[in-house]
Amino acid sequence: MSRLKADIPPPRKAKAYDPSPLRHPPLTPQWRWAQKYVSDMRFLQRTHFLGLSRFRILARQRKGTAELMRLLLSYASIPFEDHILLDVDWKSLMCKMPYGNLPVLWIDHNVYGEPNAISRHLANHLSLLGNTETEMLVAEAVFDQVTNLKESDVMQKAYEEYQERPDDNFEQVMTVLLPNHFKFWDDHIAATPGPYILGSGLSVADLAIYDFVDQYRVFLPIDNVIIYHKNLLQLLNIIKAHPRLVQYFKRTRAQ
Repeated sequence: MSRLKADIPPPRKAKAYDPSPLRHPPLTPQWRWAQKYVSDMRFLQRTHFLGLSRFRILARQRKGTAELMRLLLSYASIPFEDHILLDVDWKSLMCKMPYGNLPVLWIDHNVYGEPNAISRHLANHLSLLGNTETEMLVAEAVFDQVTNLKESDVMQKAYEEYQERPDDNFEQVMTVLLPNHFKFWDDHIAATPGPYILGSGLSVADLAIYDFVDQYRVFLPIDNVIIYHKNLLQLLNIIKAHPRLVQYFKRTRAQ
């Protein structure tokens, strides 16, 4: 074999194979067509869902667990009736509810219970669970994480302690529980090209996070923790100023 420098082939300039998908796919005609097809299907699915159904939410609180359902319907520009029941009304209707509790969602002449199941159903029909199986898993995981955080005993005890005298549970929430969750969500947002949990755009996970922060910041000083997570703070501000939701927020503030 020749060892002359002129006979030695130059080193290859090709990069090592990267199996991960492109974060920003090339703007080819096929990619543009696929992007338009996805947006058209979302629009058709949303308008089809709107054209065949009438929606009515029954709840006992102005916000509470029904707020995420209101955000999803408002984001999709779907009109709905919102009824807040008094205790007297609730006692007379308790036996007629599917699972004996509120909130419930009426779709035409059918009534459905369990707010988390309803929110997943709405998010699925409105294409707010991501475009791929991976994004769907992430959206579902973050949504469950927010739900578990709301329902955790530590959060409830911290709220009770904050009203009287802050103690161990309050300290654990403010120094461990909330910072860990906020950092997890902040890292998720930083790993995507956009300001949302998923790279494809807004999802039920983002609305669930906003709903959690918006309701609990009234009872706990969680704004003191959010200021250290700029991506999460940016997400909350974007949702608050979203053109599809700003009218709903104005209406709820006026009530």
